[in-house]
Amino acid sequence: MRTQAVPPPLAGVGRVRVAIGVALGAAAAAAYLIGSGRVFGYDSAVTFANFIATPNLLDAFAIHSQQATIPLAQIAGNDHVLVSLWSHLIYSLTGTRSEVVYRLLPAIAAGATAGVTAAVLVERFGVAAGVSAGLYVATNPMFVENSRDLRGYSVATLFGLLATIVFFGKWTRWRLVLYGVLLGLAIAAHAYAGLVLVAHLLWIVARRSWGDLPRLAPAWALAVAIAVAANGYILWVDVTQHGFLPKQFTDRFPLWALRRERFVWVALALVIATAAALWLVIEPYYLYPRFFIFVIPGVAYLIAGAVKRWKVLAPVVMLGAVAAAVSQVPGYTDDPLALRQAAAAVQQGDAAGKRVCLIHSDEQVLGAYRASGFTVVTDASQLASCDEVVVVSWAIEIPVRDEAAAQFQKRTVLPAEYPTVVLEK
Repeated sequence: MRTQAVPPPLAGVGRVRVAIGVALGAAAAAAYLIGSGRVFGYDSAVTFANFIATPNLLDAFAIHSQQATIPLAQIAGNDHVLVSLWSHLIYSLTGTRSEVVYRLLPAIAAGATAGVTAAVLVERFGVAAGVSAGLYVATNPMFVENSRDLRGYSVATLFGLLATIVFFGKWTRWRLVLYGVLLGLAIAAHAYAGLVLVAHLLWIVARRSWGDLPRLAPAWALAVAIAVAANGYILWVDVTQHGFLPKQFTDRFPLWALRRERFVWVALALVIATAAALWLVIEPYYLYPRFFIFVIPGVAYLIAGAVKRWKVLAPVVMLGAVAAAVSQVPGYTDDPLALRQAAAAVQQGDAAGKRVCLIHSDEQVLGAYRASGFTVVTDASQLASCDEVVVVSWAIEIPVRDEAAAQFQKRTVLPAEYPTVVLEK
């Protein structure tokens, strides 16, 4: 028998609720687009160079690296396929390299997430609770930071939220199709959104609504098909070409040292499946908090419920939102990396007949702004042939960087949140 956790959230939403959602969503999206002309961040630059600004639309699926010195397994995980595919279509049609254009989709999706959250929770818990929850989403620092660049986090969050709304609503054949599509698109935007599907499955299991499983199975199959079409090759590359980062688990891990104590296993019984999957399979380097950003609307639901119960919390949440917004103002429009200046330095050095060198891995990020005119060095012995070394980012071989700093005494700093340093003899 069909069981519902909540009444259909959007049923009967009045004009006031819709107005609140639209106003909050539009304001949030507009705020996220302030400073959208700044250079791409590290992961966004890698994505743009390898999966978007290419001649082949299939590159959006991470079929190969654009740089001979960068193995595909090293960068495939940077590809948020749905956003890359959308962006590649824009690039193919217009040829534009404008950062503003490519930041539109993530920013609008983020604003829509805040607006939809507010509208749904205003309907369920009232205006104060819904607005508080929407403001929490809109000003959450992690959500803001990861919604203002060429990444798929906000898109995955929006589609995961919409899929969840449909899941808790009235089921019809076409709504279940919509549910499967939304869930699949969420996972196509970021693979970790697959945990939304797992959460829905666990909800059914927890309520023992076994009769719902056959009804949901086709929608889940559709979602999985979309997800595999988007991310299947990336996972294959990671598994077969050793794209996963080194394991961080050792037998000196404290809980493992107590493995023979019965109470340890009893205490872990409720979380062992998730813990094992995340710690042993996904591995710690793939557990960045931003990968779980789709949980934020769920936290907003809890906030709205708390405000509904204790009205005094509404001003506390709103003050927290103001404080969060103010704390993000410094550096809000700053370039994360000095990629434009670094590209210009490479161009000038190359035009002057100098041998300009990049330390291995910097080429994958500078490639978004300049793909030639430099030589990649992989060890310190190759530095002797360089006239200047451009150090773009932190993700390089540190010993080679330190040796370059020792050999090249003249240095020019190109300002950014993480500055570039040009080293010359």
